[in-house]
Amino acid sequence: MEKVFICGHKNPDTDSVASAASYAYLKSQINKDYEFVPIRCGTVNDQTKFIFQKAEMPLPEYMKDIYPKVIDSMTTRLITAEENDPLSKFLRILREKNLRFMPVINKDNEYEGMLGVNDVTELFLRDDRESKPVFSLRADSLRRSLRGTVLNVGEKEEFSASVVVATMAYDDFNQHVANVANEENTLLITGNRQNILHDAFKKKYPAIIIVGLSEEACKKLDFGDYKGWVFYSPFDSSQTIRCVEMATPIGKLLKKVEPCSPYDYIDSVADAISKSSTKSLPVVSDGKLIGVITGTDILKRKRAKLIMMDHNEATQAIDGAETADLMEIIDHHRLGTIKTSSPVTFFAKPVGSTCTLVYQLYKANKVEIPKKIAMLLLGGMLSDTVIMKSPTTTQDDIDAINDLSSICGLDAKEYGVEIFSATDSLTSRSAKDIIGTDFKIFEEYGVRFGISQAETVTLAQLGEVEGKLREELFNVKENNKLDWMMLLVTDIIKEESQLITTGFAPAEQIFAYKKLGDNLYFLPGVLSRKKQLLPEISRILEEISK
Repeated sequence: MEKVFICGHKNPDTDSVASAASYAYLKSQINKDYEFVPIRCGTVNDQTKFIFQKAEMPLPEYMKDIYPKVIDSMTTRLITAEENDPLSKFLRILREKNLRFMPVINKDNEYEGMLGVNDVTELFLRDDRESKPVFSLRADSLRRSLRGTVLNVGEKEEFSASVVVATMAYDDFNQHVANVANEENTLLITGNRQNILHDAFKKKYPAIIIVGLSEEACKKLDFGDYKGWVFYSPFDSSQTIRCVEMATPIGKLLKKVEPCSPYDYIDSVADAISKSSTKSLPVVSDGKLIGVITGTDILKRKRAKLIMMDHNEATQAIDGAETADLMEIIDHHRLGTIKTSSPVTFFAKPVGSTCTLVYQLYKANKVEIPKKIAMLLLGGMLSDTVIMKSPTTTQDDIDAINDLSSICGLDAKEYGVEIFSATDSLTSRSAKDIIGTDFKIFEEYGVRFGISQAETVTLAQLGEVEGKLREELFNVKENNKLDWMMLLVTDIIKEESQLITTGFAPAEQIFAYKKLGDNLYFLPGVLSRKKQLLPEISRILEEISK
């Protein structure tokens, strides 16, 4: 069943992760055509972990990106050959199945190489008239290619040999063999020539093939102490030579094409495929062949299906979102909408939490909310509305919180205090964690800026970590190529915030906030980045752009 990924924004907060998990359950109840998979594209904070543990629900799987990968488009229904298969069998399968190539494995299904029509063609187009070709052979492959009988079992299962055919007069043949052949590397093909056979059984040839005799007559021959293989061939000499060529185990002809991983990006393997003689690459995991990716597969590449939760801007979306088939957006933020190639379902309302919108969709679809899902939704709402203190809180949020509290058997305000108490203090967290946990990038009026928010139960500790926070703010600014970076630290108890910035003189000169120090501001009554700080930043940037 095809998967649809449901994902919140980068640097996920509780509302983003809880809404994705809750919406995946709803979609699975009302649409059986897909498998709906909640994912996250970043590390979750302690508050989010607490809510999922409280609900006894697993966190959504972490995925770095949703760029098309080999595993999404590779062919898995394979026709393979084994390294010991004779060339005759390999060519027969190619012809019958109308194939251009086959991957070759060993008996343990481990990848050995690739072999295609072009590779075999090169073998037979070689100009080696000046030297006798040496064939690498296996006795079993030779028997199958000859479709004959083993008259004597030799000591060597594998051997390399040049072919000598006894077509000359006896004395001339002996002279010829003496000049060109090493006994241990000679395969003799002979007809009903008793003197040559008599001599041959005394030599160290690894194999002899007898032609021109009946099988019954061959079985009456005395092989003496001969230690090599003796085969009966039902074909004439020229056909038998051809059978020897076709008996070559394909493992001896392999080209070791470097395999790719199922998790390689499609774009990263395209060049290697185009340069491959088979226009394909084997896909290997833990040494085992699991698929093949071809140029045709790349042209028909499958795009991931995506539902975006709690955001609608490209800068905040999981990496690779631009390559995905976007199906839905569920959000409660301003519109900075990602471009789409086709119409999508877009559900957006000015409420305090995306979890509130998911709650309303449960009601609209008349799907009962299980207690575990209710706890996730309630946690997301209480987190994003700061226990209903945020100015973003609406009556829709309050109504949903009251209903979900009843389903869960919890007091909303007490649960809210638990949730925020689960967040570590400023002094116990690294600056990178504080800034990176809830961080969003925006671009307005030609200015690219970032705003991170950290919520705490007291601002008293801020002075102890301010220096490290400033240093990390400049790191984030540089790494993300920003013009301006800010951290909003919010005291949810006193309902006030302080804003630390990297400085952006044209804008900060006209800030409406009280200045506490260099690039440090006091924001009384400000709890919401979305509804209080961001509109002020937008106003200032618009003003200085004129």
